[in-house]
Amino acid sequence: MPVPVRNDVYRERVGYEVRYETPRAVKSIERIPFWKLIKTEERIGSLTFWGGVCWGVQVATKDIANWFRLLLTPGPLEVCGVGLLILLHAKWRRSVKIH
Repeated sequence: MPVPVRNDVYRERVGYEVRYETPRAVKSIERIPFWKLIKTEERIGSLTFWGGVCWGVQVATKDIANWFRLLLTPGPLEVCGVGLLILLHAKWRRSVKIH
């Protein structure tokens, strides 16, 4: 550390003299668990939706002439709907997030 001189032009500079007589308080960083993040909710919703789409394609192509079977088979359309609701909820959370 430079020794201050009598006619030191930098004496007025902020932060020139650093004093550590007392311990400084440090604010800790608040961490949010990964499962509460908006990004995680978006990914889960997207994966659920596309999983339901894949399942629906698999059900629909078993008997290609009978597309009505997709509507009667319980599961794929409901999974798509749940995934879409999760994804839309995540998008809503992102739009109303206060910075």
